[in-house]
Amino acid sequence: MTRRGRLSTAGPDARLSSPSRRTPDPAPVVPVVGPVRTCVGCRATGPRSALLRVVAPAAGPGVPELVVDVGRRMPGRGAWLHPDRACLELAERRRAFGRALRLPGPPGTRAVHEHLEQHEQ
Repeated sequence: MTRRGRLSTAGPDARLSSPSRRTPDPAPVVPVVGPVRTCVGCRATGPRSALLRVVAPAAGPGVPELVVDVGRRMPGRGAWLHPDRACLELAERRRAFGRALRLPGPPGTRAVHEHLEQHEQ
């Protein structure tokens, strides 16, 4: 047998909807203008303009070497990374580049380290 109509406010479910038991309203979300990407290191999101695009160009057999795609136009899969040494080290520790770029093993990150060193100064 099913109930029809309005539920009584004096029933057992009434306590669950009392103002003190309700979950607080979520914090207002500030909209980001433009495309949003996720950093493979810290997993935080940010505008595309604030992250580096890293690609593994098709080279041949062996361990691929990552390249920073400064113009964000190189072909193939890309991984996004904050231009921060901590995010790069975290991505390496988590082996995130291999997963994000669908590579068989961990890629070389020497070029990315050099790019970050040049732009820190």
